[in-house]
Amino acid sequence: MRIGRTLPPAATPIGIGDIVSGVCGIFTGQQELDRFQLELKEHFGVKHCYLVSSGKAAFTLILLALKELSPDRDEVLIPAFTCYSVPSSVVRAGLRIRLCDLHPDCLDFDFAQLSAMLSEASRPRADAGPAGVTSESQGGTRYPAATSGDSIKRVLAVVPTHLFGYPADVARLRSLIREPEVAIVEDAAQAMGETREGRKVGTLGDVSFFSLGRGKAFSVVEGGVILTNRDDLAERLNRLVGELPRYGLLALLSLFVKAVGMLMFIHPRLFWVPRSVPFLKLGETLFEPHFPIRGMSSFQAGLARNWQKRIENLRDTRKRRVIQWMALLEKGGIHGSSVLGSQRPGLLRFPIRVSDKKKREFLLRESIRGGMGIMSVYPTSINGIPELSGRIEGRAFPVAENCARELVTLPTHGYLTEDDVTGLIRLISRVLR
Repeated sequence: MRIGRTLPPAATPIGIGDIVSGVCGIFTGQQELDRFQLELKEHFGVKHCYLVSSGKAAFTLILLALKELSPDRDEVLIPAFTCYSVPSSVVRAGLRIRLCDLHPDCLDFDFAQLSAMLSEASRPRADAGPAGVTSESQGGTRYPAATSGDSIKRVLAVVPTHLFGYPADVARLRSLIREPEVAIVEDAAQAMGETREGRKVGTLGDVSFFSLGRGKAFSVVEGGVILTNRDDLAERLNRLVGELPRYGLLALLSLFVKAVGMLMFIHPRLFWVPRSVPFLKLGETLFEPHFPIRGMSSFQAGLARNWQKRIENLRDTRKRRVIQWMALLEKGGIHGSSVLGSQRPGLLRFPIRVSDKKKREFLLRESIRGGMGIMSVYPTSINGIPELSGRIEGRAFPVAENCARELVTLPTHGYLTEDDVTGLIRLISRVLR
C-alpha cells in the first residue's frame, strides 16, 4: 500500500464554496432544482431537461420511455467496449443488448459493421431453437439463439458513446439509420462541455444523458441529466421522472459526507487514503444492474451553482494536458496514442495503447508504486462480462477485446504538475520506447 502523494486517474474537485451552495440549496428546495434545469436548457438550447440521481438512472429512464413509444422493439445497440454502466442500464430497463465493435483507429463505432447491422436482417442459425433458447457454439460459448425476427426491426436505440470525452460521429450514425423508430441515445456521460463540428455534445442525437458523478467532466457527487427536443419522449419522461422517489434524510446526509470527502481526499496529498480503503472500490469496474433511481436533490443542484464557468475552466485545463501529452509522446517516439486522430478534446483521461502484456503490467505496477495516476480502463469488453454470459450473441469483437487488453490512461486533471508530467514521461519512455 502506498502512503504519500498519489495522483487520482481522474479528478473533478469540489470546493468549500460549492458545499456551502449545496447546503443552501437544501433550504431553497425546488427553486434550486428549477434554476439548474433552466440553465441547462438555455445552455444546450433544448426544450426538455430532467434531473435524476445518476447517469445510469438517466439512461434507464430514457430506455423505459422509448420502450413505451415502441413496445415491439427490445434491443439496444451499444459499443462492445464502453463503461459497464451502459449494459447495466439496458438490463435494468429489461431490454436486450446488441453489440457493435469499435474502429481500430479510434474509440467510435466500426461504421462498416454498424452499417451492415442496421441494414440487413440477421439470418437464423441452423441450430436456432425457440425464441429465448440458448445454443452452444463450436467454441463452447453460449449465446441467445437467433430467430427470423432478429433484425433492425428489434432495435429500439443505438447508443454512440463519447468515451473519455472523445466526441463520437453522431452525424455519420444518423445517416445510416433508416428506421424512424430507432432512436439515437447519446451517451455523453463523460463529455459535458465538449463539442463536435461546432455543436454541443448532448444535442446531436434524439436524446442524451450526462453523468455528474465522481471523476466526470463536472461533478455534484452523483447525478444525471437528460436532454431532448422530442415532445413525444418528453411526455413519457415527465411521468416517469415525476413518479421517482426523492432523497431521504439519510441519503442526503450520505451525499454531504461524500462531498466533504471529495473536498478533502481528491487532492494528491491525501488521495492515497481512500485509494487504500478496499470497500470504497476505487478504480474498480463493476457490472451492477441493481441501482437506485431517484430524482436529483436540491443539495446536488446547489453544488452545481456557476457550473458553466467551472466546466469551461476544467475543460481548458484538460485540453492543454491532452495537447501536451500528444506532443511529448510524439517527440519521444512513443506510439500508441493515435486513437484521438486530429481531435484535441478535453479528455477526462488520455488513452494510449500498450500491446505488450508484460510492459503494460509493469507500467501499471510502477504507477501504483509511485502514485503516478496511470490506470487501466475496463477489464473486459462487454461480451466478456461474466454476468452477461448467455445474453449476448456469441461473436467475437476483436477491437473491443484488444482495447480491454491494451489501453491504459494518463491523467489530465488540474492537480497534475510539470514534475508529474516529467516523471510520467520518463517512466513511459523507459518502458515503451
